[in-house]
Amino acid sequence: MSEKRIRLLIYFSALSAGALLISNLSAIKLWNLGGIAVDGGIVLFPLTYILSDLTVELFGKSLSRTVIYAGFLINLIAVFVFYAVIALPAYPGWNMQEAYAAVLGFSPRIIFGSLAGYLSSNLLNNWLFIRMKNSDSAFSRSFIARALGSSALAHIVDSGVFETVAFLGVLPFREFLMQAVFAYILGMGLELLLSPLEAAIEKKLSRSL
Repeated sequence: MSEKRIRLLIYFSALSAGALLISNLSAIKLWNLGGIAVDGGIVLFPLTYILSDLTVELFGKSLSRTVIYAGFLINLIAVFVFYAVIALPAYPGWNMQEAYAAVLGFSPRIIFGSLAGYLSSNLLNNWLFIRMKNSDSAFSRSFIARALGSSALAHIVDSGVFETVAFLGVLPFREFLMQAVFAYILGMGLELLLSPLEAAIEKKLSRSL
C-alpha cells in the first residue's frame, strides 16, 4: 500500500472514531423538533456512514471492517475512562463534580444502545455495499446508488437498535416511536443532502489513488 493510501486510511479511521465519540456525547441532549424529542447525536452520526462507504469503496471490506472495530474499541475505552475519572475523589474546592458526572456519566442505556447500533448497522452497511457492488444491477455501476441503498437499510437497524435500547420505557411510547422514525428520516435526509459532496470526494480520491 502506498504512503498516500496509508495516510488516507489513517484519516478515515480517526474521523470515524471521532464522529462516533462526538455523536455519543451529543446524544445526551434531547432537542425539541416541533414537539418531537430528537437526540443530538443525529447531527453528526450520518458522517460515520459516509466514511464507511468511502472506506469500503477505496480500501475493501476487510480494512473497512477493521476501521469499524477500531472506532468501537476507542469509544468503549472512552466509556471506561469517563466512569473511572468520575469515581476519583474530587479535589477540595473543585465544585464541578456533579456537573461533570451528569454530562460524562451519561446513561448506560444510551452508551450501550449507541455502540450496539453503530456496530450492527455499520457492519450491515458494509456487507450490503459489497453485495451491491458485486451484483449485476445498477448499484454495481454507481457508487452513490450503493452508498445510499446500503445506508437506507442500515439506518433502519441503527435507529431501531439505538432508540429501543436507549429510550424504550424512558419516553412515552408515542414519543419513542416518533423519535425513532424521525431519527431515521433525519439521518437519511442528511446523508442524501451530502450525497453530491460524497460522490465528488469518491471520484477525486479514486482518481488520485
